[in-house]
Amino acid sequence: MAKFEYRTEVLTSVVGRDKLRIDELDGLLRKFGDEGWELVTMELDANLQGSRDGHLLVFKRPKS
Repeated sequence: MAKFEYRTEVLTSVVGRDKLRIDELDGLLRKFGDEGWELVTMELDANLQGSRDGHLLVFKRPKS
């Protein structure tokens, strides 16, 4: 049975957390893709109990 590891990232912006910067998102997706991470889900404007609210991205990759 395949095993996976997971990684979460929160994107925030100086213009406000409701503004998603496409260039920042593209850069992050390219970087993590090169490291073998696959985007599983993305939640816009996630309320993370006040500890870095923003856009929540969850990635996974096969565990080595």
